[in-house]
Amino acid sequence: MTHQDLAQEFRDKEPGRYRGGVVVIFNNHVAGWMSELRDPQSWEPGCFAIDEEGNEWVAVGGNPYDGAKRWEPVSQK
Repeated sequence: MTHQDLAQEFRDKEPGRYRGGVVVIFNNHVAGWMSELRDPQSWEPGCFAIDEEGNEWVAVGGNPYDGAKRWEPVSQK
């Protein structure tokens, strides 16, 4: 299952609750949701964030203890 599929499945479970924002995926599991892409230091490097349009970012830099340094685009629709 792709990151896109996981994010959509998560949103479909509770229609309307997770509108907008991004679904965060880590190790092929949903790790959470945020109303907007922010706070990379709150996430471990290697997390992916996917918005409703299918745009995808990855958390990079930093380390597992201190969190990532920034979000970088992976694919933009």
